[in-house]
Amino acid sequence: MIRYDRLWDTMANRGMTQYKLIKFHGFSAGQIGRLKKNMHVSTHTLETLCRLLDCRIEDIVEYTADEQIPSDPPASSPQSPAPDAVPPITDTAPQLQDSDFLSVGRSDKPGKTKKGSKAKKASKKSLKNAKKSRKK
Repeated sequence: MIRYDRLWDTMANRGMTQYKLIKFHGFSAGQIGRLKKNMHVSTHTLETLCRLLDCRIEDIVEYTADEQIPSDPPASSPQSPAPDAVPPITDTAPQLQDSDFLSVGRSDKPGKTKKGSKAKKASKKSLKNAKKSRKK
């Protein structure tokens, strides 16, 4: 598990605040929130933090092994498949058809299409002109 607890200490030691990161260095509040929750952030973000704080990656990130990951078997043990080994992956993907995909900008009814805003305006203008010519 990756933890960013060291980041907050390093920021305090360097005089950097969350406000400064957001206001002056282009960080989003969402990115700060992800760091607080120890969620995934990009290596670009980590690199930027290291550059701004003039520190090493170890000063902002800490890795701790999850307890759920099984350890590798000793090298001297015989190579036999584990009882709960994962079966090999086979190509059993469902066959998709064109009808499985959504069409954007089209209606399901033939002859009817959605118009963009320019087409709508032009259509409204032509209707107004037609009404005016009928009144005369």
